[in-house]
Amino acid sequence: MEKNILQKNGTIKDLIKKHRISIIVIASLLLVSLIILMVTLLTRKVGNTAIVTINGVEVGEYNLAKDGVYSLNGGTNELTVKDGVAYMSASSCPGHDCENWGKVKYVGQSIVCLPNNIVITIVANENSPDADGGVDFVS
Repeated sequence: MEKNILQKNGTIKDLIKKHRISIIVIASLLLVSLIILMVTLLTRKVGNTAIVTINGVEVGEYNLAKDGVYSLNGGTNELTVKDGVAYMSASSCPGHDCENWGKVKYVGQSIVCLPNNIVITIVANENSPDADGGVDFVS
């Protein structure tokens, strides 16, 4: 039976020759994807401020260098800042998705609680005492 399959489909070398272009395209796409992923991971910047907006209005800025627990939206949500990361530690929303969002610390990351209209975004605030104010790299 194995002989019949090889006769029907040809040898492995024949299959590789037949699908050479497809193999090259797939390998190229994987390589490009890996390069993009590495560049993204190596160039992301750690933020120093969590900005909280409720219903589109900024209601607070919290320094990620200062540990604390902050009550948001009249106590419906609780933001915890600890060890340079921010996360939602309590919420009144039904799914508690914002609590499961995880810890954020990189510029551009955010936590969203749709039922309570809360968005927490991490930024690199230049006015913060923790901002280095220097160059990003040395040439």
